[in-house]
Amino acid sequence: MAETSDYWNPKNETMSREDLRSLQHLKLKRLCEWAYAKSDFHRRRWDTAKFHPDQLASLDDLQRIPFMTRADWMEAQAVAPPFGSLLTTPRDHAIRYHTTSGTTGKTPLRVLDSTKDWEWISEMWAYGLWGFGLRPKDVVLFAFSYGTFIGFWGAHYACEKIGCLVLSTGSATT
Repeated sequence: MAETSDYWNPKNETMSREDLRSLQHLKLKRLCEWAYAKSDFHRRRWDTAKFHPDQLASLDDLQRIPFMTRADWMEAQAVAPPFGSLLTTPRDHAIRYHTTSGTTGKTPLRVLDSTKDWEWISEMWAYGLWGFGLRPKDVVLFAFSYGTFIGFWGAHYACEKIGCLVLSTGSATT
């Protein structure tokens, strides 16, 4: 990325509204097709609601998708620990294990991430951090605990992707 650009991804960040909606529709449809094919949880849920990814003719159909709540996720993981029927990638393709923070006072939700997941996560963080003004010459100190809580892991890897020097101090003293 050119350090002088205002945009991390100029192509995506400056496309016309029409092109953006078309891209969003394409990605939504692909994501739903993938989830339907790979996730027993989503397939059963969507079949029960009589929803199929083929029904996504436009972004206006977004409201037809039966969304998952945190309670649904917790129940799925409680019924079939540790991950429930939510996994869409085989366990041997996972590179990281993360959890939610547990701030609700309930058991943290568990997630396995693949290399592709992390490429996407760091890319999404890079959009925001670049827009905020972060550039390759910057030094970034991360003082979060680096435990299993996903927290700022994405930001850490986005800073590396941007080219920053990352100081991963965790909860160390200064």
